[in-house]
Amino acid sequence: MGPRRAITSCMLLCFASVALQATYSVAQDASTQCVTLHSDNGTIPGTDQSANPYEITVQAEAQDGGLETATTYKVGQRIIVSIELKQLNFSMSFSDVIIQARESGSTAPIGSFNVTGSRFVHLDCLNNPEGTVRLTQDGRTSSVKSTIHWRTMSPLPSIHFIANVLSTSGVSWALGSNRIDLDTSLPTVVCPTDITVPAGPSSNGSNVFWETPTCPSPNDTSELAECDHVNGSSVDTLEHAEVSCECATAEGVSRKCSFYISVIDITPPVIRNCPEDIQVNAPADTSFVEVTWPDIIADDNSGATPSSNNTFPDGSFFTIGNESATSWFWDASGNVAICSFAVTVIDITPPVIVNCPSDIDVNAPADSNTAEVSWPRVTAIDNSGAIPTTNSTSLSGSSFSIGEELVTIAFWDASENVASCTFTVNVSDISPPVIVNCPRDTHVNALSDNNTAMVTWSDVIAEDNSGTTPTTTSNVVSGSLFDIGETTVTISSWDASGNTATCTFTIEVVDITPPVIMNCPEDINVNATADNNTILVTWPEIITEDNGGRPPSVSSTLVSGSYFTIGGETVTITSEDVSGNTETCMFMVTVYDVTPPVITNCPEDIHVNASAKSSGVEVTWPGIKAEDNSGMTPITNSTSSPGFFSIGNETVKVTAFDASGNVGTCMFKLEVKDVTAPVVVNCPMDIHVNASDDKDNVGVIWPDIQVKDNSGTALLVNSSSSSGTVFPIGKETVTITASDPSGNVGMCDFKVVVHDAEPPVIKNCPEDIHQYAPEDSSSVRVTWPDILADDNSGVAPYTNSTSPSGSLFAIGEETVVITSWDASGNQRICSFDVEIIDIHPPVIRDCPTDINVVAPDDSDTLAVTWDDASADDNSGQVPHLTRSSNSGDWFVIGRETVTTTFTDDSGNSARCVFNVAVADVTPPVIANCPMNIHVNVSDDKDNVGVIWPDIQVKDNSGTALLVNSSSSSGTVFTIGEETVTITASDRSGNVGRCAFKVVVHDAEPPVIKNCPEDIHRYAPEVSSSVRVTWPDILADDNSGVAPYTNSTSPSGSLFAIGEERVVITSWDASGNQRICSFDVEIIDIHPPVIRDCPTDITVVAPDDSDTLAVTWDDISADDNSDQVPQQTSSSNSGDWFVIGRETVTNTFTDDSGNSASCVFNVTVIDIHPPVIRDCPTDINVVAPDDSYTLAVTWDDVSADDNSGQVPHLTRSSNSGDWFVIGRETVTTTFTDDSGNSASCVFNVAVADAEPPVIKNCPEDIHRYAPEVSSSVRVTWPDILADDNSGVAPYTNSTSPSGSLFAIGEETVVITSWDASGNQRNCSFDVEIIDIHPPVIRDCPTDINVVAPDDSDTLAVTWDDVSADDNSGQVPHLTRSSNSGDWFVIGRETVTTTFTDDSGNSASCVFNVAVADVTPPVIANCPMNIHVNVFDDKDNVGVIWPDIQVKDNSGTALLVNSSSSSGTVFPIGEETVTITASDRSENVGMCDFKVVVHDAEPPVIKNCPEDIRQYAPEVSSSVRVTWPDILADDNSGVAPYTNSTSPSGSLFAIGEERVVITSWDASGNQRICSFDVEITDIHPPVIRNCPTDITVVAPDDSDTLAVTWDDVSADDNSDQVPRQTSSSKSGDGFVIGRETVTNTFTDDSGNSASCVFNVTVIDVTKPTVLDCPLDVIVSTCGSDARVSWTIPTSLDNSKVTPTVASSAIPDSYFTLGSHTVLYQFIDGSGNEASCMFTVQVDLDHDCQSIPLAVIVACAVTLLIAGIIIIVCVMCIWRKRTSDKAWRERQLPWVSRGINVPHPSENTPPQNVAIPLVDTSYKRIDDWGAGFVNLAYAESEAYQETGFQDAKHTSLPHETEDEHGYASIGEYQEKCQALPEQATGNAKNTNRAAESRIVVGNETSQKGNEYFIYHV
Repeated sequence: MGPRRAITSCMLLCFASVALQATYSVAQDASTQCVTLHSDNGTIPGTDQSANPYEITVQAEAQDGGLETATTYKVGQRIIVSIELKQLNFSMSFSDVIIQARESGSTAPIGSFNVTGSRFVHLDCLNNPEGTVRLTQDGRTSSVKSTIHWRTMSPLPSIHFIANVLSTSGVSWALGSNRIDLDTSLPTVVCPTDITVPAGPSSNGSNVFWETPTCPSPNDTSELAECDHVNGSSVDTLEHAEVSCECATAEGVSRKCSFYISVIDITPPVIRNCPEDIQVNAPADTSFVEVTWPDIIADDNSGATPSSNNTFPDGSFFTIGNESATSWFWDASGNVAICSFAVTVIDITPPVIVNCPSDIDVNAPADSNTAEVSWPRVTAIDNSGAIPTTNSTSLSGSSFSIGEELVTIAFWDASENVASCTFTVNVSDISPPVIVNCPRDTHVNALSDNNTAMVTWSDVIAEDNSGTTPTTTSNVVSGSLFDIGETTVTISSWDASGNTATCTFTIEVVDITPPVIMNCPEDINVNATADNNTILVTWPEIITEDNGGRPPSVSSTLVSGSYFTIGGETVTITSEDVSGNTETCMFMVTVYDVTPPVITNCPEDIHVNASAKSSGVEVTWPGIKAEDNSGMTPITNSTSSPGFFSIGNETVKVTAFDASGNVGTCMFKLEVKDVTAPVVVNCPMDIHVNASDDKDNVGVIWPDIQVKDNSGTALLVNSSSSSGTVFPIGKETVTITASDPSGNVGMCDFKVVVHDAEPPVIKNCPEDIHQYAPEDSSSVRVTWPDILADDNSGVAPYTNSTSPSGSLFAIGEETVVITSWDASGNQRICSFDVEIIDIHPPVIRDCPTDINVVAPDDSDTLAVTWDDASADDNSGQVPHLTRSSNSGDWFVIGRETVTTTFTDDSGNSARCVFNVAVADVTPPVIANCPMNIHVNVSDDKDNVGVIWPDIQVKDNSGTALLVNSSSSSGTVFTIGEETVTITASDRSGNVGRCAFKVVVHDAEPPVIKNCPEDIHRYAPEVSSSVRVTWPDILADDNSGVAPYTNSTSPSGSLFAIGEERVVITSWDASGNQRICSFDVEIIDIHPPVIRDCPTDITVVAPDDSDTLAVTWDDISADDNSDQVPQQTSSSNSGDWFVIGRETVTNTFTDDSGNSASCVFNVTVIDIHPPVIRDCPTDINVVAPDDSYTLAVTWDDVSADDNSGQVPHLTRSSNSGDWFVIGRETVTTTFTDDSGNSASCVFNVAVADAEPPVIKNCPEDIHRYAPEVSSSVRVTWPDILADDNSGVAPYTNSTSPSGSLFAIGEETVVITSWDASGNQRNCSFDVEIIDIHPPVIRDCPTDINVVAPDDSDTLAVTWDDVSADDNSGQVPHLTRSSNSGDWFVIGRETVTTTFTDDSGNSASCVFNVAVADVTPPVIANCPMNIHVNVFDDKDNVGVIWPDIQVKDNSGTALLVNSSSSSGTVFPIGEETVTITASDRSENVGMCDFKVVVHDAEPPVIKNCPEDIRQYAPEVSSSVRVTWPDILADDNSGVAPYTNSTSPSGSLFAIGEERVVITSWDASGNQRICSFDVEITDIHPPVIRNCPTDITVVAPDDSDTLAVTWDDVSADDNSDQVPRQTSSSKSGDGFVIGRETVTNTFTDDSGNSASCVFNVTVIDVTKPTVLDCPLDVIVSTCGSDARVSWTIPTSLDNSKVTPTVASSAIPDSYFTLGSHTVLYQFIDGSGNEASCMFTVQVDLDHDCQSIPLAVIVACAVTLLIAGIIIIVCVMCIWRKRTSDKAWRERQLPWVSRGINVPHPSENTPPQNVAIPLVDTSYKRIDDWGAGFVNLAYAESEAYQETGFQDAKHTSLPHETEDEHGYASIGEYQEKCQALPEQATGNAKNTNRAAESRIVVGNETSQKGNEYFIYHV
């Protein structure tokens, strides 16, 4: 080990000691802190935090004992380092001691100590330590001594050993040190690597061979080393033997190496007798069977008996099915053999069906050929314990067709054993057919010439529920001839089952042919005479015929020769035949009155004025009188009655008419004048509006004018100006007049005042002005053109400015406000900014230099003070001051740049920059060192990942810390206890530590391997429980120890009927438990057993009721379940039962649903017969003359029964049956449902009653009575009679021939009777006809009356009329109306008829005429109507409501209108007159006006489209023309037309609206507008555009103010174009080239640009700051690490120049002189350089280093160490992908490699990455580093992201002959390079031969180029 390394390590150790012992005192002699041990012991005294003294001793010795006399040890020699911690006063307690050893300069331990013994630590890789042992001792001890043994195999020149001791009980860090030098003069003896070989398949060992190590000698010959094991000797299995080999040197020093030999057993045991698969049959009554097989035996090559386990032991019970039995055998090495065979239990027993139904018989319903049939659910049991699968040919509840059907139900178990059950379902048909269309009773008419009719009906259709068509017959067929009268037709239908249905209906043939009247008279019209209202009317005699041959009778309402009064009367003649068919003949006899009435007092014309508040007035006149020649007062009517009349003229017509409608008229005029003017309701107030939008006028709108007038009619409203009229600025009066139709005029006026509110227009408001202030002044004089302004009033406005042109403006921005106002006070403001720009920065005074301080122990900040810098500014103002930090501010650890910036008001700034460096010497503190952690393992594992909170470390630096842990959070810990140690290092190298325990508990419950499935068993018939068994429960545990097992019910327990849950619990030694549960179900299939089921019960019903309460003994049942079954009953004992038979069912159901039923019948017998009501007595009748039979009828017989039902009825004969002469017994029997019967018996006797025959019975005799007598004497021939007995019968007459007969009809009865008492009567009528009518007395004359105004009826009275008759009887009186009756308006004939008993009548006829003189009233006469016409029409349809008319007559009225609603009216005024006339010709009248206004504006026919023209280049206006405007109006009169700009006017550039107005004579106007747009397409013309400008930047700035002459432009619009400029003359331009664009745009958007370049050239080199002086260092070795402050540079471009250097600080320099060159290049290529020399000299005093040198070295290395650690931490933390940053920080060269892309023929490539150290540093001195890959396409560097590949050191084996090193050991550390967005690169890292596999397996681009950095 060289002196340089020793000194360096010593200095680092000393610095670390100072840092770590900052909290307690040490020996005053600083030299004792750094002890170099040779053959002497090194002892360090110290005290702990409690001032307890102690000593730490460190010594090294060879393994063979005794201290070495030199500090050099040979390679391969075992070295022992001893560390002793000794108390001096026994006051300390070492409760937790850590002893570590580490390499000099490293924080990673290289070995660990154990106080209880020594062990060897292989230090082949110093960075792969075995860890740190934490020791715990109980009690007080005086000392703790530990040793470490190791053998150094690597040819390192030296190792510096450092030991640390830590006690958590209060002792802090203590350090001991020893340096061990290794002699490199001898080669290293290298043993083989550890050897592992398998044992033989039949042996427990193996012979092991290896290559014996050689011992090289100085003469390059080699000898074999001596080993303590013979090469090729046998080694037993499981032995882990260490082989030690030694080479002895000539000096007697031996070199040793060792390796381990292991023989492992990989041969599993051999199973000798694994059974074949086993098949057995299950018994018929259970689902499981016991299965046995021979014991299974296995052997193992180790000679020991293998361990075993199995899923099923021999003799286990297996259930039906297939199950695998497995046995495992394993030896001590964990080799496993498995024997597995299948055990199949076959089920050959079919299920047993429990309750197969018997055959079932049911009846089909009446409306279906099917019946729904149900039966109890059929069940089956199986020996497997499972419920069998079932299927049925038909399901219970299915529909079955009529007939028989076989039902089969099948059951099969899981083994497909089948059992079946069959029964028959028979469905019977008991329903008769249904006749669908039985014909209705039919009535037909007989033929007009016959007494029969043919009758047909539709075929009768019958349906049957069986679905087949029934057979049908009828007693009479359709199409037969039927006689006049009724005939019954009967139809029968029967089905295949013999069920029969009948249908009956009646056919009636009717004679409907009437007689024929041959000569019915025509209507008869006659006029009454002027002096009489009646006249005699006659007509011919009526002749009739009938098809029956007999003459029909004839009657008439009035006879020929009667007198008829004025009016019409209908005469009706009726002819009737014997069948009652009648024919009538009617004709009208009308007597007309043709003389009109006369009106006697017709009024004169009437003139009145309307009321001012109404549209009319009340008008009256005298009542109208009239006379008529008929002597009756005529009825009068008037078109208007006295009352309210509206304004206007009206003609009143008075009409008088008599009852015959003859009319007399009278007319007069009535005028109502309107003298009241209209009133304007909402006359506007004066209106004030403002003109705007650069106009001198404005359209003014006011609300629509509302006008009222007493007339209620539309008014004509005119206005001097209409709403919307355009008014000029000023005042104008608007007058509105309203005229009614009578010419009355109302007026209203108001003022319209238009104010000027439009401000002036400033035409040339300046743009913002920017100028630069001179260097020696703060103000500038600024001018601008005179301001021009216009006003819409045409008068030039006034103008003022806050600052006139030519004023002085100070630095800064000032707004100039120009105000222009017109005579109306309207003002316009124009503003622009004047900016005076200051570009001169302040000048800084007294800027401080860099400041270095040390941070306090408890903070990362320190208050630092300095003298403040100051600055002056040319503006004379104090510049604004901003500081990144102030003097006295707190600064955090590290280096911070303080910038003080002085900025003047113009933003020019100057900076004072210096650095403040705060050093950190305080170690971090771990704030949340975890407490001991206890976790549980689970998921069948013996380890678990343990997570603890992120470690929170506090440090006074406040920066990110490097935290290391012996185990990271998430590490997998096995069951047990382990100590975790955490260290935290800050960027300054200060280290803090913390430790805690991780205890892993077993929390994984056992695994139950064969938890049984649910078990189902059937209970026996005589017991409620079953003994159930299952296989033994097997359980495993992750601990390897068999767990304990328990069950709530053991196998073989008795289980009761029902379901019980069995819970099996298995738990391990840690108390973890697993629960397995299954259900045991005991199924009860046995129904309850019924006790005391009653037999059938029969009782007798009482005679007065159909019900009886019946009782029986209670029924009970038992069940094998020992539970009381649930009972349900259809009827209970004591219930009431009706007569008949009823089945009582008691069902007992147990908890399993099994049921049994007790069924018996209760029969209630009825023994009481029905009781008969209304039984007839005997009936005696006589047979008719011409028949021996007679139909006999009687009242129906009825009966009641105690059952409440109607008894069944049977009769021997029915009422209405035909009985023959003689006696017959009729029996009616009533039988109830119980068969009890009662009879009603009576006799019907038909006697012989054949009378004699009278041979010459006279016809009826008719005689006329004389006018003066009421009787006549009448005679007839003698009567002759015969009898069938041959004996002349006796004869008698009620009136003998020759008797007197009075007027009227009298029947003469002649009686002839035989000896049997049978008699025959002969009768005829003697009619004395009276043809003389009564004589009337006092018949009234016609009566004329007038109906009242409010009614159509009037009560009329007269004297009663009387009459006498020749019969001496008072005639019968009929009146059409009675005196005092109410008569309606019109003429009505009153007839009083006197009729004697012979029907002769005389009538008194007079007329009652009720005259109507009241005209109809029109209820809703419309007001005058005003409408407007539109849509280019001169007329319009006008609609008004339907006219409602009322009249006292109540009859329909005739309403006429001169124009109807909806009539089209032309423009103008028209009167509509409506009249309403009643039947009395009274007329009501109403009129109103329809005024049609013209509201349709004219139509402009050729309104021009918008006109667009281009302005010429030399003018701003264009003359534009368009065709003459044509307009039409619906009035037919040409309208007037005007235009705002006539055709041919000049139009300026821009857009102008031309408005054309056309109006007609009614003032309607139409506006047409179009735009005239003059487009300017000529851009402005630019004057004096500058050429490109080139200037040189000043030395101290990156900007320069550049000026040029102002650019201007002209435009054809005569307006000044708007100017925009990217930069203005005088602006500051930065270094580089900038394009200046001046754009001029006119108001039309046309633009022209002036473009030129301004180039500012930088010729100033960068300024180098802090260029280091030459550096001279001394070293004890061949090179030295040299550091310096990196120089920086400033440039006038304000961009940091690019820097390149030949070396970087902290590089190693070899002995000699080295030149370091820094080059700074700015963006313009200007270069500056900094060069200094590094001189490395050999230090000849390395063996004896003065204390001052050590202290100086420590201080220097402290600063350098802080910088290096901070840099390393930044690199490690950020892992930045910034290429430039990495290249500045590390001396490694970026290299590119081409990698062929993978394809089908090219696999991913192994790529060796060469790393070249430009500082020529050796590979073994790297320490830690990063390797990054980035993908680049086409060799152009495209950084797609870096993937860190961390490697802490590289062993020598990876270095090749060129000094390159490939990246090795990446299998876990180097992650795959992520695919980028382009998908071009993928790193699939494979650790093979220390290379990285690079490529993308899917890309097809070919080669890819990679960039790597280190």
